[in-house]
Amino acid sequence: MGLEIGQIITHIIGFVIAVIILKKFAWKPLLSILEERRNKIKSEFDDLEQERKKTEKLYDDYQTKLKEIDSLARTKIQEASREGQTLANEIKEEARKEAKQIVTRTREEIQRDLDKAKVQLRDDVVNMTLEITERVIGQKLDREKDKELVAQLLEDMKQGNVEGLG
Repeated sequence: MGLEIGQIITHIIGFVIAVIILKKFAWKPLLSILEERRNKIKSEFDDLEQERKKTEKLYDDYQTKLKEIDSLARTKIQEASREGQTLANEIKEEARKEAKQIVTRTREEIQRDLDKAKVQLRDDVVNMTLEITERVIGQKLDREKDKELVAQLLEDMKQGNVEGLG
């Protein structure tokens, strides 16, 4: 195989001319295309980084808001619990007042009934006394006048004034 110097020089000159032509016409556009691609990729990475930061910020904001909502919910629950307790205490107090009123009214009714029973008992005692007196004396007395006299006698006895007998 014979290497010919002419051919090698021709190949070297052709290669050098090709490199010069490529450098003059293709190298700059190729480098600018690669630079543009590199800048575009860098820009996309920067955009992605900004989006990631925005997403992290939104996530942090949402976490903060969720904590605030949770805190607000706890506060509302505590307020509702306090209001419920207050309402329960008011209802208990109202029930106590009503119970006292019922007891008071019942005592008053019992006292009225007792007073009526005393009056009825006194009238019955007066009537029995008159009947017994009529039977003992054997004659009919003036019933109204005698009733007043016996009632007065009982009243005097009640007050400790028994002098009216003498």
